[in-house]
Amino acid sequence: MSGKIDVKSRPLRAGSLLGCLLLATALPTLAEEAEDYIEVLPGTLPVILTAPHGGDQKPASILARRYGVVAQDQHTAELTRMIVEEMEELYGGRPHAVICRLHRSKLDCNRELDEAAQGDAVAMAAWTRFHAAAAKMGEQIRETHGAGLTLDIHGHRHEAARVELGYLVKGTQLNVSNEVLNATPELWKQSSVRELDQRSPQSWAELIRGPQSLGALLERHGFNSVPSPQQPQPGQEAYYSGAYGIAAHGSREGGTISAIQVECPWRGVRDERQNRRRFAKALALSLGEYFRAHFGMTLGQSRASEASSR
Repeated sequence: MSGKIDVKSRPLRAGSLLGCLLLATALPTLAEEAEDYIEVLPGTLPVILTAPHGGDQKPASILARRYGVVAQDQHTAELTRMIVEEMEELYGGRPHAVICRLHRSKLDCNRELDEAAQGDAVAMAAWTRFHAAAAKMGEQIRETHGAGLTLDIHGHRHEAARVELGYLVKGTQLNVSNEVLNATPELWKQSSVRELDQRSPQSWAELIRGPQSLGALLERHGFNSVPSPQQPQPGQEAYYSGAYGIAAHGSREGGTISAIQVECPWRGVRDERQNRRRFAKALALSLGEYFRAHFGMTLGQSRASEASSR
């Protein structure tokens, strides 16, 4: 279980004074060691995939985290690599990707630095590498494409086996009609797709749960999702709305890179390799239409139309 929490966006910060001193005095060695724990895959498409909780490495040299959630999101690292492969197959280009190889008991890249690394110098350096890489990728996308999207890949084991798409809007805030949603500007202003809402020709409610929302597109490929036209509201079911990753690498505080937290259920998505591959294909296909509908972009030399008709 991931145990994500809703957070307010804060700028990336250096952490405690002790952490700053440790990093300053041993930076070259720490940076080199951190390279082993953070996998950085540069791309060409206006998409960034981040996987903070899929790592399985537990080096004894890194202190165990003393508090916070420590469970691994199983198979999300592998799933992220599959999405890279499927997007390259469809669009002739690769999304950017950053994958944490450390187990969550050693580092949680979906939290601020103090909670994420809890004072361990190597873990702090790995956290810095993870987020610096994602930020640099965002800068490259802005320079090349003007705008783009970060997808933060996670896993959950809630009773309802549905893909949960988080926009930094709480489930209780989504449990309203489209009319109320569109008439509540503070919701899109607090969201991780704030800039995309202004860019998209569709309304705020349509962007997150309309016929061309990411949830709707995934459901067309066989994956129940929330929010979506079929499941516009989480209701009373558990729902993860997003945390530090999409707050730091989305557009709530400005910029043209928006972000969505993609919470993948265990059953039917992460449990078997064939299901992971099937979901990776579905997400890759969905992103082509999503970019056309909301960004007004095509993703590379797309072969998605042919694949969709099979």
